[in-house]
Amino acid sequence: MKLRFVNLKHYYQEFLNLIHYSLNPVYIEPDKKTVFQNVKGTWTIFVIKTVLTIIIGGLVTIIIDPVNQTKIRWNELYSTGTIFLLSIIILPLLEEIAFRLSLKFKPIYVPFTVSVLTYYAVTKGVYHTSLSNTENHFKIRVLIALIALIIFSIILFQSRIKNTLDRFWNINFKWIFYALSVSFAWMHILNYEINVKHILLLPLITLPKLVSAISYGYIRMHYGFLYSLGLHMCWNSIGFIMSLFSTVGAD
Repeated sequence: MKLRFVNLKHYYQEFLNLIHYSLNPVYIEPDKKTVFQNVKGTWTIFVIKTVLTIIIGGLVTIIIDPVNQTKIRWNELYSTGTIFLLSIIILPLLEEIAFRLSLKFKPIYVPFTVSVLTYYAVTKGVYHTSLSNTENHFKIRVLIALIALIIFSIILFQSRIKNTLDRFWNINFKWIFYALSVSFAWMHILNYEINVKHILLLPLITLPKLVSAISYGYIRMHYGFLYSLGLHMCWNSIGFIMSLFSTVGAD
């Protein structure tokens, strides 16, 4: 068996499937697939995402090309090895736990999602610092996230609450998918200078990230969490390699 690198009909059909799913995301339990089938499906979405990102990103850049302040700070503060660890391992893992893991409802998934989102909220909303900053009340930020993890674990393992949320997820999955996808995209505005112009153009500036969110979400639902995480890490590794010749980039 071979991966279909040049079968344009195959890629076009999967592109249509991705568009259809993005317009009407549904909660699905994927058929059992082999590892090869999962890898092949993930590779196909990777190719489609690459093409879409180049086209959409190029068009956005023509209209507005804001300076990524996070890239600049990383270059000033961290070594190449630390940037590698942050951009390819730590941040993709945190982002996938926060925005993709709980697309499939399980009592063990949601507390981890809430914990990471709590860390994000406390870091940005209370201490006004970067997620990677380990000096500005880092232990307190982590402790608050761990407390959220424990509290929500206790709550969600109660049968009545678990069953209620399970039904809620199935009924409202479309809006959960959209909310997590848009949140993932829009939070990246924090990589740029916050001013009126950037806020007004937020949907446009973060549009390439929305493509990423939908692509990762599609893979999460069709092939599993490890495959969306793997694609996210691979995508960021491309940005990291390119950064060796310019500046650091991460999805």
